[in-house]
Amino acid sequence: MLTPFTKTAAALALLLAFTGLARGETIELLDKTKLNAKVIHYYDGVYTIESNGQTMKLPREKIRTISFQAPPPRAEFSTPEKTFERWRKALSDGAAERVIDCYALMYQGMLATQMGLGQTQDGMKKMQKEIEGTKFQIKEAKTKGDTATLKVLRQKGDESDTGEIAFVRENGEWKMLPPQ
Repeated sequence: MLTPFTKTAAALALLLAFTGLARGETIELLDKTKLNAKVIHYYDGVYTIESNGQTMKLPREKIRTISFQAPPPRAEFSTPEKTFERWRKALSDGAAERVIDCYALMYQGMLATQMGLGQTQDGMKKMQKEIEGTKFQIKEAKTKGDTATLKVLRQKGDESDTGEIAFVRENGEWKMLPPQ
């Protein structure tokens, strides 16, 4: 006799067998069945998952583990210097999404709000105007484990100053931290 749990596991396994594997999380059920799906929602003890366009609900008590798969690191974030250059170019191009992508994940939402992303983008225009005609030169780079700092000389006309930019490594990519 099939229990409700084995019926659910069997249905999910059959669905995945006929639809192919989806890119996303690996969900291991209590009976050790593994599913590749994307978790799209969690509420009141029930996960809503998606696999190849099919949406299904899975109670938390039927799940042993969920393993989240991070994408491979991108070459443009392989060093703090490359991340800084990507940020500088994205800012001068007015590419707000690329500017935000240069920052550590925990700050991206805050920066998007400050820059007015999705609204008038006044913050982005202001930042763009501030660096217009500005030259940047990396004077020194220090790396220690998963943190780094760049000492950067900023010159605009007759004015110049030097500041430090902090970085952290996330998923193999160097991401900027906002000024303290």
